[in-house]
Amino acid sequence: MKKLNPSYFEFFFFRYGIIVVFIQIVSISLHIYLKEEDLVYLAIPAILCVLFLLFICSSEYRMLRKNLPPANVFLTDNSLIINEVSYSSEQIEKISYMSVRNTLNKFPDYFYEIKTIDGVYFYFLDKRMNWKGESPTMKLLNANPLFSLKTKEKEQSSKGFSAFHKQDKL
Repeated sequence: MKKLNPSYFEFFFFRYGIIVVFIQIVSISLHIYLKEEDLVYLAIPAILCVLFLLFICSSEYRMLRKNLPPANVFLTDNSLIINEVSYSSEQIEKISYMSVRNTLNKFPDYFYEIKTIDGVYFYFLDKRMNWKGESPTMKLLNANPLFSLKTKEKEQSSKGFSAFHKQDKL
């Protein structure tokens, strides 16, 4: 059984953690270069970076949970376990991979949309791309003979979260 979606911490850290790490490296380098002995000049950027990371991550998390509650998805040999409910390959109509740009930032989010034969939609975040720019989730789904024919890529949407089908809470 393999988990297909990343945790929220992993998703947001790889998205914004690079910025925080870069700022910390620059501030430490300036602190060493200027031979500053007062540690307040190191503490202020660190505190601001942590506050920035907490604010951005929590605001995006709230927006994501409000507009599109992501499912927790596991892949087994012959089924998908979505939010602790097992769906066989016969119950899955299609699995669509799409990138969506939301209005707050320029970088796309990569999502999977799972449609069951009874018309229920599930969404989950994609894991971080590998160094070749490939989705590890797409590789897992394409390697599985039961789901490879049901997996396809959708066009990029500029509608943000409105591109997704709204569904009632189950």
